[in-house]
Amino acid sequence: MDLSQPHIAIRERTMLEIFDLTLHVYRDHWWNILILLAINALPLTIVDFLVIHFLNTDGRALPSEQLWLVLILIVSQSQIGTLLITQYLGTAMFSGRPSVGATIKRFFTTSLYWIWSHGFVRMAIPVFYLLGFADYHWAACAWVLLMFALLVRAIRPFISEVLILEKPPVKPDKTDPLAIQITLKQRSSDLHRGDVLAGFFMSTLIGGCLTVAIASLFFHIDSAIGLNGAWDSSINYAYWPLALWLTASFLAVFRFLYYINTRITQEGWEIVLKLMAEKQNLLAEDHY
Repeated sequence: MDLSQPHIAIRERTMLEIFDLTLHVYRDHWWNILILLAINALPLTIVDFLVIHFLNTDGRALPSEQLWLVLILIVSQSQIGTLLITQYLGTAMFSGRPSVGATIKRFFTTSLYWIWSHGFVRMAIPVFYLLGFADYHWAACAWVLLMFALLVRAIRPFISEVLILEKPPVKPDKTDPLAIQITLKQRSSDLHRGDVLAGFFMSTLIGGCLTVAIASLFFHIDSAIGLNGAWDSSINYAYWPLALWLTASFLAVFRFLYYINTRITQEGWEIVLKLMAEKQNLLAEDHY
């Protein structure tokens, strides 16, 4: 990993510049991003559909009602379903195009604390339980939990990036009390002390518009080739969830770039990176 040759220029950017860079990064890495999205998100989508269709509503609800429940689940699970993309981007930052296999292998070295952070703190598991295994009328409670989860995401948006890329310890190592240890809680608090809400609100606005645009494109293609998938048809199970997951993958790229930009503005990361690259070069010269 050559720290002196990042594949994305390390400099401070405005919000619009980050979104513009997101388009370029997605275009350059779209194939691997989509493969990792399928590996990560497809099992979640299948389980959501089976649970909503067979366990919750038992086939009694209208397709549109079942669709709304599935979409709520996808929103709650969107960060879990894009963890592999975050891992890929963190490696691609300095290593070009890591393989899908190498990305998955590297992800398995990540702390399983993400299950607690995303599954419970950000309410993915409670929402899944309420919509999947509780009574249908508990959907209102699931909405409340989802709103709370989105609030947590708004004030702590970079937990995936910190867990996967920085790998801070969840608890301090008591075997070495004299060592300087920055735990996950401390790291998250330091990183999120600045203005991170603007990125969340902008990504939510653009994400909503992008989801509608992608779904509308699917309906247009559907109409052009004569599949006759009406807006209230069960074929929505393919169009709307797919559009939402594609949007989630785009926002995962944006969130990664926004995380990098936040580190640059708050920590002067571009200077730190240059010093680390110089240290790497000096060690390489000493080796030879």
